[in-house]
Amino acid sequence: MSKLSTTQIEYLKNTFQDRVTFDDVERMLYGHDIAAMPSLIKPLIGNTIPEAVVQPVSEEELQKLTSWAAGHMIPLTPRGKASSGYGGVLPVDQGIVVDFYRLKKVLSIDKEKMTATLQPGIVWEALDRELKKKRLTLLTYPSSYPGSTAGGWLAQGGAGFGSYEAG
Repeated sequence: MSKLSTTQIEYLKNTFQDRVTFDDVERMLYGHDIAAMPSLIKPLIGNTIPEAVVQPVSEEELQKLTSWAAGHMIPLTPRGKASSGYGGVLPVDQGIVVDFYRLKKVLSIDKEKMTATLQPGIVWEALDRELKKKRLTLLTYPSSYPGSTAGGWLAQGGAGFGSYEAG
C-alpha cells in the first residue's frame, strides 16, 4: 500500500490539473465496480479506496504517468466504466486509478482488413456507430454493449455475443 507524499500530490496536480482528484467522495466511488462486494470477500481485499484518480487525455500522458508511478512504486489500476462486477477495477493496492474516460476515440478504421484501432475508453455502442459510417459492424461484443468500454471488456477476457463464431 502506497501513500502519496506532498511532492507526489503536487506533481499530479501540476501535471493533470483538473483531471486529477483527491476528493474523498470521488475516490470512494472509484473504490468499487458495478456490483456489491460479497460480505465474505470484502474483508479479504481490504480498503479499495484509491489515493487519487487521474484521467489522461493522450497516450503520451498515459506513458508519462506509468513511468512516473513505476519510478515511485505507486500502483496503478486501469478503469473503464467498471461495468463487469467481477472486481477487476478494484484498486486493491490503493495507489492511483487511471480512468480512461477521456481516451475514447476511434483512431482508424481499415475497411479492407476489417479492423479498427481505438482508445481503451470508447464504449462499444459508440464504436459500432463509427463502424456503421463505413458500412461495417461488430462481429463480437459484450452484453453490456451500451455501457462498457472496449479496453475494459478486453482486459476482463472479452467473451460475449459472437465470440464463438468470430473468435
